[in-house]
Amino acid sequence: MEQDYSESSFFSVSGAHQAEAVQQLRLDSGSRKHLFYKVFRDGEYFFLKSLRPEYMQQTFCHEVLQKEYALGSSLNCDYIVRYRELIDTPNECSVLMDYVNGVTLDEFVSKHPDYFSQANNLRKFLSQLCQALHELHSHQALHLDLKPSNIMLTNVNHDVRLIDLGCSYMDARPDLMGQTTAYAAPEQKDGSYDVDARTDIYSLGKILEGLSPQQPFYRKIMARCLKERKEERFQSVEELLTLLGEHNAGGGRKWFLLVLLFVIVAFISWQYIWKPDASLIVDGTEFKDTTCLDTFYFRVLSVADHSAAVIPVPEDGFPYEKDIVIPESVTFSGETFYIREIAANAFRECSLITNIHIPPTITTIHNSALRNCCRITGLYLPPSLRNLYYEPFASCRSLTNVSWPASAIRVPRNCFVACVSLRAISLPEGVVSIGQDAFAGCDSLEDVQLPNTIQRIDRGVFYQCRSLRTITLPAHVKVLGEYLFYKCESLEEIKVLAKEPPKISTIVDNSFRGVIRVPKASLSKYQRAKGWSELNLQPIEEE
Repeated sequence: MEQDYSESSFFSVSGAHQAEAVQQLRLDSGSRKHLFYKVFRDGEYFFLKSLRPEYMQQTFCHEVLQKEYALGSSLNCDYIVRYRELIDTPNECSVLMDYVNGVTLDEFVSKHPDYFSQANNLRKFLSQLCQALHELHSHQALHLDLKPSNIMLTNVNHDVRLIDLGCSYMDARPDLMGQTTAYAAPEQKDGSYDVDARTDIYSLGKILEGLSPQQPFYRKIMARCLKERKEERFQSVEELLTLLGEHNAGGGRKWFLLVLLFVIVAFISWQYIWKPDASLIVDGTEFKDTTCLDTFYFRVLSVADHSAAVIPVPEDGFPYEKDIVIPESVTFSGETFYIREIAANAFRECSLITNIHIPPTITTIHNSALRNCCRITGLYLPPSLRNLYYEPFASCRSLTNVSWPASAIRVPRNCFVACVSLRAISLPEGVVSIGQDAFAGCDSLEDVQLPNTIQRIDRGVFYQCRSLRTITLPAHVKVLGEYLFYKCESLEEIKVLAKEPPKISTIVDNSFRGVIRVPKASLSKYQRAKGWSELNLQPIEEE
């Protein structure tokens, strides 16, 4: 993350007056209108923010500090700096607050560039920042100037401290608020000033964007925070906290009691007013879930096993797009269902999907489940996956890398057909067969690593893999399908390690000018075997 040296500017909504720019808060320097001091008092250090003498005659500057103190002193959250005292005399206008022993977010990232690559660290940071925003919003206030230099991380435990409430909006003082353009929401920059809690959520998304999260879950959060239209963002930080699983963390006794009261009332209502009838759920029931980052559609596979499958979006549904995070489980009519399968055509032709997270509960992927998801570049298939059916990833034209689990012992027919950007595939030990045309038309495929457990490679598996130059077929291969290497124009060498010649018909076409190497001790067997005798066979020289 680059340090944001942009200024936070104040303005009057009424347009009656326009104040001069106030530079960002930096602990090691003063701003245009303020001086900062580290003050030692009663055995403790405090931070003092004072108006410069040349601005003492400007009423607006006094009002800004008065507003900042009025808001700050009313808050009670561990993740917001505590405001202690306001000094407003003819000779001084200052705010005294706790001294934070730490650094700003931008400074922290420059010193610890890999810290937020750990999902737990990013989750903790987001949760604490959201709890700070919740405290603000519950006091009918908005920060409106969220940016890395207004967020500090303590030296001990790296906890969040939200600072500088000078640009904040309060119902009591709606005429005083501000922004930093680089982190401002569209409604702050278009002149409407139609701000609410979702405005801070947009700025939170900009901060997350600067942290460059790699996990699909957090990229999806970022994308939703940064929606241009407020209606498409998270509607409150509570909603985001719910997603992060931090409803009750660090909110203070008052927040805890409110939540507890809400839970009790909700439980009573559920028991006596609108408790769903789980007996109405049967195998095959379809339902929609909107509690995840995306709206998903599911089908109950087994009520007894509490299992469900992701199914295609109906004709009137909104298509899946960008980063997709399939949940491990969902709740429907009071029952929890674990997502075990991706149904046939579930994401077929979803050309806007750029990434998909498949959870560790998935055991089966059905026909054409992700066919023609043409923007997906990588696939991580979880170790829970056992069964795949016809062409699950066909025509994923941007796919470059795949992580295949040992639990899926059969590569299905047409699995990666026409994945023209796929450059390498490494199948783990345990895989026993590759189905017909599995890699056909993978024009860029040049590196194929097959396990010793492979026994059968069916018809046309590497058909028209134009970049493939060499390949080794392991020792336990017993069957090689016809047209296996047809139109592999760059193929120079096929190394077959099996001591007994595998069954074949025709595996190469007339354009093949390369050599097929077989075990030296088995050369004579290959020369007599059907389908092998007319090929250019050479012995594998022992090392």
